[in-house]
Amino acid sequence: MSRQERRAYKRMMKNQDPYALPAAATRARPRRPRAPRAVSAPGEFVFLSRRFLAWAAGGALVIGVIGFSIAWPNGMPGALYAGAGAAAVWLAVAIGFRFAQRRLAATQR
Repeated sequence: MSRQERRAYKRMMKNQDPYALPAAATRARPRRPRAPRAVSAPGEFVFLSRRFLAWAAGGALVIGVIGFSIAWPNGMPGALYAGAGAAAVWLAVAIGFRFAQRRLAATQR
């Protein structure tokens, strides 16, 4: 870019926000079609889906930390056992609900 072009560009952009996107670029940007998500067919039940595993593991982690925090004033080994026990109870309840969901899905066919 020559010096003359640079000066003209600076004059043009003098009152513009330097961090704003160009208006034409935001409107003219074509949207890419998204790939279809892998969804199970209606009526099909998957026992160990990614969503369930993430939900169960995340919940067990949160409940385990809460159990650990509540038992912390009583001493270290007991707090670890309380946290692990709370996480195990959470996982047992989550798996129990999953068995109930599978049974319900089988009866609705």
